[in-house]
Amino acid sequence: MDLAAVLADLDRVAWPELGHAYGTADDVPGLLRAVTGADEEAAAEAEEELWSSIVHQSTVYEATVAAVPFLARFAAAGVRRANLLGMLGAVAESADEHGLDQPGAARAAVVAQLPLLLPLLSDSDAEVRQCTAWAVAQCGSAAGSAGWAALRQRWEVEADPVVRADVLTACVLVDRDASEELCTAGLRMTEPPPVRVAALLACVETGRPWDGELAAVVAALSPLGPHTAGGQWQRQPLKALAVDLYERGDADAAIEVVVSALDRAVEALRVDADARTAVAEATRAAESLALRSRTAPARLLPAMLPLLNTPATAGDVITAVRDWGEPAPKAVPALVRLAEGTDELADRALAALVALGAPESADLLAQRLADRPHALKAAFQLTLQRPPAPLPCTPALLDTVRARLAAATADASTPRERQSLLAGGLAAANEPVHLAGLLAGWGPSARAAIPELTAALPHHAVPVSRALAAVADAELDPGVVTALRACAGAGPRPNRQAAATALHTLTNDAGPLIAVLGPALGEQSGTRDQCVQAAASVGEQARVLLPQLMALLSEPAETRTTIPAARAGLAAAAAVWELTGDQELVLPMVIEGLTWATDPWGHQTANRAAEVAALLGPAARPATSHLLPMLDRSDMTAVAAHALVAAQPGSDRPAGIALTDLADRILRSVEPGASLNSALTALEALAALGPTAFTPTQLKRVQTLANGARRVVGSGIQTEIIHNDSEFRVVARRVLTELEH
Repeated sequence: MDLAAVLADLDRVAWPELGHAYGTADDVPGLLRAVTGADEEAAAEAEEELWSSIVHQSTVYEATVAAVPFLARFAAAGVRRANLLGMLGAVAESADEHGLDQPGAARAAVVAQLPLLLPLLSDSDAEVRQCTAWAVAQCGSAAGSAGWAALRQRWEVEADPVVRADVLTACVLVDRDASEELCTAGLRMTEPPPVRVAALLACVETGRPWDGELAAVVAALSPLGPHTAGGQWQRQPLKALAVDLYERGDADAAIEVVVSALDRAVEALRVDADARTAVAEATRAAESLALRSRTAPARLLPAMLPLLNTPATAGDVITAVRDWGEPAPKAVPALVRLAEGTDELADRALAALVALGAPESADLLAQRLADRPHALKAAFQLTLQRPPAPLPCTPALLDTVRARLAAATADASTPRERQSLLAGGLAAANEPVHLAGLLAGWGPSARAAIPELTAALPHHAVPVSRALAAVADAELDPGVVTALRACAGAGPRPNRQAAATALHTLTNDAGPLIAVLGPALGEQSGTRDQCVQAAASVGEQARVLLPQLMALLSEPAETRTTIPAARAGLAAAAAVWELTGDQELVLPMVIEGLTWATDPWGHQTANRAAEVAALLGPAARPATSHLLPMLDRSDMTAVAAHALVAAQPGSDRPAGIALTDLADRILRSVEPGASLNSALTALEALAALGPTAFTPTQLKRVQTLANGARRVVGSGIQTEIIHNDSEFRVVARRVLTELEH
């Protein structure tokens, strides 16, 4: 490979006309030249910049396609081979394409370079062979028979166990059917453990039924993780194995694999107190199944409970048990014993008891609240659930919370050097928020804490205002009203707004809140949409703010090029519609918001616009042409369908689409792994269609959403997924009842 000729070809590409993550790609030829330079530090820096610009967070661009031939030629010429092969593999792997005329153009560019890359499978450097196999594998079936044949040839002679394992995995990804024989061969006792683990996973990938032979391989090699060290694939093979089995429909096999691993981990602990690797691997796999299957926790938990009896492994179990819900009370006795200790493990155990709603948790928290920050946070989070499920307001716990809040207020009033958040300051900063939130969750039952809350108001206005609104009574507690008025009249805007909002809640007097919001509506800030929503929350009393709201709608579209600005405009449109019903004022903003559907990051803004369109009802019919394309995007289908139905109420073919077809589209958009908000939005759209829209088959699909074993909610904060899925089921059952009658 003549590197000088390759570099000369760089000038034949119109780089300034191409784009990457940061704009025009006129810097790419310089970076590519630097990668080939003799200065190692400069070459490494150029490579890092290329990763950032042409494969930015796994997104590929026009400039990526143009750069691929050069990257491949550099690798073939011996320049940073392993690193550049990794970059080419990442390009081929990417499904996130930005600005490409042809879908799949980036992968096709890598495939076109395979004749240059395949010979590197025979390189003397094991890392180069390994990275080549990975890059070819990312091309998938597009690597064709030549790619598979080259990988198979490498398999026959490869002696390095880790590289051999990766070559086997690559063969399966390029041609699954042709690789079944290799999978069986890879399970042989004569193969090294990394290869046998790769073959085990490949057997599941190729669809081989789970049997005793495969289970025996797992038992013989457990824990599996150490055998994949240094490989390009599975760092958590047991988790991957269980998930793959579950996803292909072998739920029983998946659960049994993990139960057996847990049993082996418990047995290993009896022999070796340091068997933490096996425990961690098994508990991570158990957590992954619990997040996917509603029935898995009840079968997994009995096998996990013995691990709570060993302090060294209890921490691996507590987190999982905390989030599992219904079967977790079986773990309560062991958790209570751990919670009575004095270390962080005791705090985490108590946090689990709090999250599970164990009756013992309130008294345990009252006894050691000062050194139980995890447990206090868990108690606070219970108040944020939908519906809230706060701890019981026992006299002992209420007294302790009041004392801690008073201490936090006194501490805030004492000048001192600010503590680093990394050194524990974060817990101290959060404690007043959590204490006030817990009191808010108790509502009027916590009225005895009003003196402490009132004293804390100047120091922690936002959380304390919310608590006072929930705890106090305007007639019985005039001092609270006075304190909130004072706080709403001076200080930073967030504090004033929080106090004014609480005052409105208690007295229905929106004057102080309007006084805060009026000036804020005229500011170009990232929080303006929140201010508009706060104005809308006071209903008819917000009419005095109509001039500001209408002025916001009248601002040029060029001022709304950011997502916060666009959402502020949509919030204003919804508020103005509720107050005036003026289609001429509101509809242009809705249509403008819907155009965000074509922006790579604009789906949430477009969805909000569709929600406002549904609010407009028939007045939104002129937006139909913008709503229809959104039906083809799974992350927009539900809101678009809801808006179309609202625009033509009573029609059995809104926008020319049968209700049954809309139902089918919405149901397809609700896939396992959805977020709670998107899943609830889909349910709302299904309910809006009405009972006549559903065939018996479609109703069965709704029944599966309501009662199926597979969790629907699967994204979001991991500690909240199971609770969120339970919340989704409650709503789904209610919608199902409505549709069946």
